Amino acid sequence: MAETVENNTGGLKAKLTFGDVVIKKIVGVVISDIDGILGLSGNLFTDFADRFRDNEDVTKGVGVEVGTKQVAVDVSVICKYDVNISSVFDQTVEKVKEAIAHMTGLELVEFNMSVDDVMTKEQYLEKYRGKDSDETKGNN
Repeated sequence: MAETVENNTGGLKAKLTFGDVVIKKIVGVVISDIDGILGLSGNLFTDFADRFRDNEDVTKGVGVEVGTKQVAVDVSVICKYDVNISSVFDQTVEKVKEAIAHMTGLELVEFNMSVDDVMTKEQYLEKYRGKDSDETKGNN
């Protein structure tokens, strides 16, 4: 856990801390809403409800370093084919920065995004959803 806020008012000492998983979840949920990113590497998401219904771990593909006032984030993603990845990156940085600041008061000081693959949405669903349905049928 990282210490983020410490107050000493009127003799009362108070401290607020956030575990790494909190920041990872914030990042995972924000990225799942970015148009142009199909998923985090190691994680399948097509929409918010499916992730939780399928018990997907929204923190897979997200690494964080949480300091006392600042956060660094590393993500590995699969982008949608035929999008401007540079624009997707800029939008992702801004939305993650805003969400972290809003929810925790921490400052995002480093954001690294590794694009591991590009696919059409159909290719992505076929590759990853196909594996899920094969496993549930017992056809490993």
